[in-house]
Amino acid sequence: MRLLARIKEKLLNSISATTEIHKKKTSVFSTRTRYGKKLGISFSEKAQLVESLTPREKEAFFILLGGYSLKETAEQLNVRYSTANTYQTAIYKKLNVNSRAELIINFRDMYEAEQEG
Repeated sequence: MRLLARIKEKLLNSISATTEIHKKKTSVFSTRTRYGKKLGISFSEKAQLVESLTPREKEAFFILLGGYSLKETAEQLNVRYSTANTYQTAIYKKLNVNSRAELIINFRDMYEAEQEG
């Protein structure tokens, strides 16, 4: 009986240690705001994430950051609405955001740098 309890305790400790290691490796530090999460990453890290976008996704990214609707983005890119929606979905996934508000909260400075340059 005591052996069984010790084995169970070791297994539970092992599982919790593995879970903690996994959380540390996969978590992006963020804070919640009223409109979504704010990623705790530097400008250079943001630039690296934006570089992971395809050229067409980058175009859509800067148009969306400019405050244009998805329909207007599709018109500016001369693509169908569904294609613009696909770009938006890929952008959100690659940049680790879930909404337009989070995109703007986290990457507004990228848009401003693009406008200045």
